[in-house]
Amino acid sequence: MTNGSRELHRLLRTCRETAGFGLRSWTTSKMRDDDSRFDDVWSVADGVPGWFYETNAVAIFKVLAELRPLRIVEIGSYMGRSTVFFGRSLQALGGKGRVTAIDPHTGDRQQREGFGMSEIPSFDMFLTHLRLAGVEDLIDPIVATSSDAAREWTEPFEFLFVDGWHGYEAVLADGREWVPKLSSGGVVVFDDALQYDEVREAIAELDREGTIHLWGHFYGQAYAGRTRVPPGAVQHVLNAGRIENFARKVERSLHGSARPD
Repeated sequence: MTNGSRELHRLLRTCRETAGFGLRSWTTSKMRDDDSRFDDVWSVADGVPGWFYETNAVAIFKVLAELRPLRIVEIGSYMGRSTVFFGRSLQALGGKGRVTAIDPHTGDRQQREGFGMSEIPSFDMFLTHLRLAGVEDLIDPIVATSSDAAREWTEPFEFLFVDGWHGYEAVLADGREWVPKLSSGGVVVFDDALQYDEVREAIAELDREGTIHLWGHFYGQAYAGRTRVPPGAVQHVLNAGRIENFARKVERSLHGSARPD
């Protein structure tokens, strides 16, 4: 490794550590330094089965802390991992918010396809997890499809979490039916936005047609809203992701091209 490469390595490491933008230093330790309430929230939510990860949770918690939503709408609840996270977050933030959890509770797509089954009931276990986590009084479950629930919905809300059926038409419908009901300063987060081509393409179409303004991505999730300019906390999260991605790309390039003397 040349002296110039060593210096660049040191510079990248120093920038990431001092600015707090590394995967561990920003999304976990730095965030907990800013607001230790996340520790209590995650210690409970992490005990529920599912695929909602700490890196995403700590970023969303930062957004919720600024937004202070009175109503969170969650499309896709499964066993309640993210539902418990949202409920415990509202408790930790001391607000009067509530969570509407929409899911037909017929099973997760991956499990249904893996077992070759058309339905895997999950509602009873979902309710059990809410009760054990101490959030059942904050959650309003709707056992229905997203489209069916949208037809009856009239209440304003500030945060939308879309993690329903990961198909192109389903994500399009979620966006078209729910985002117009979101408050003008609200935030929508699409889970698995980069993992599934159909989800990514649907989000891109929602952006092109003007249903959403896509602000950016953070560790596989897409952040968007009805306005062109995101809230400050969302901008902070997205900037952190961009810097971390850039640092990782440079480090991989340097690691692949040279070895230390």
